[in-house]
Amino acid sequence: MSKKTGGTADITIHKKAEDNTLEELLPASGGPWGGKSVDDAFMKFLRDLAGDKTMDMLKEKSMEDYVEICRTFETKKRTILPDKNSPVTMTIPQTYFEFSKECHKVKDFKEIVEKCSACEGKVKSLKGKLKWENELFALFYKKTINNIIKHIDDLFQEKQAQDVNTILMVGGFSECALVQKAVKEHFTQKKVIIPEEAGLAVLKGAVYFGHVPQAISRRSARHTYGIQTWPPFEKGIHPESKKIVMNGKDRCKDVFFKYVQKGESIYPGFKKSQIFNTLGVAKDVLECAVFISEDPNPLFIDERGCRKLGILKIPLNKGNKTSRGEMEETMIFGETELRVRAEDLFTGNVQEVTFDLLQE
Repeated sequence: MSKKTGGTADITIHKKAEDNTLEELLPASGGPWGGKSVDDAFMKFLRDLAGDKTMDMLKEKSMEDYVEICRTFETKKRTILPDKNSPVTMTIPQTYFEFSKECHKVKDFKEIVEKCSACEGKVKSLKGKLKWENELFALFYKKTINNIIKHIDDLFQEKQAQDVNTILMVGGFSECALVQKAVKEHFTQKKVIIPEEAGLAVLKGAVYFGHVPQAISRRSARHTYGIQTWPPFEKGIHPESKKIVMNGKDRCKDVFFKYVQKGESIYPGFKKSQIFNTLGVAKDVLECAVFISEDPNPLFIDERGCRKLGILKIPLNKGNKTSRGEMEETMIFGETELRVRAEDLFTGNVQEVTFDLLQE
């Protein structure tokens, strides 16, 4: 099991195959629980302390100092030790203090600190610096870490994760000692591995995969993949709102025809085909709309969690516009891309479109 952290926490489960390749058992999942969410908690504290007006003024009149605060915290947050009892001191640009005093109409910034409920009496103002008790500073990480732990716990409830015994932590936020301690203490029955320079591990892995794409032999589909279809309308099964008439026959519009289900094991070159008819559409071009869904079993393309990947346009035989020609539509999965191919079985004409799955 690997955990990659940074702006987000992306967690996936892999199994080492007999040929020493990796099989992805569960697709990457997670949320905005990386280092960025800790940054947000810290900046919220500064805003709660000084006020919205102060922070807006800082960004408007001294953006370089605002950026400097972000950079300083980015460095500081990786050095916090879980068992350290000494206070955490951080240099803050003087403009932050000056704008705060101006907005609050006070002469001493300490007055602002004393009145701030978020400080809980555990923050002190020094010349050009703020000093937190370690316990309070660690709260900037708490929500993020709790979300990471909960999500991993949830994944361990999945059938595919029952035999997982190793957690591999990579990515910049994995270098944070607070995160490392929380994972080790919560998952005492698991072996936790944190490589040296964990922050570079993701980059190195990407380069390696670029040279050896066969290193991952199987993946777990991150979405359900399918196309839009218009099957015969079935009363009692299809909603009346989806009923339309095509060529004198009742059909159901917007139906999601599933090719690959979310979580299904796929491999490079994996493909599925289905033969459809053109329903006698009197057009020069037939449009095949490709959709993905977060639901393993979507019914319609306009459901929540469904969205269109794109459209494959297929020129039709002009002499047979109204005939019920057959069309074979195929989905072919690569390492990082999806190819959708359509072949007119009457003319042999083949059209193809490629979608970059890394963007999804």
